[in-house]
Amino acid sequence: KTLVLAGALAAGTNVASAQYHCVEHGDLVAHLSEQFQERQFAFGLIGQMAIMEVYVADTGTWTIIVTD
Repeated sequence: KTLVLAGALAAGTNVASAQYHCVEHGDLVAHLSEQFQERQFAFGLIGQMAIMEVYVADTGTWTIIVTD
């Protein structure tokens, strides 16, 4: 199961939006690449139960994916 925290920060604003969805990991990574040109920037473990990945684009958008 993959949980997604997606957000975008625009210059000059302090507001970020968050959305939570469960989707297939491969489908999500393909969508982030095709629609937002986001690429994996970092990843790590959350305890022994989950993997966190950060995807970013040159435009400033970012997505955090947590897979358990």
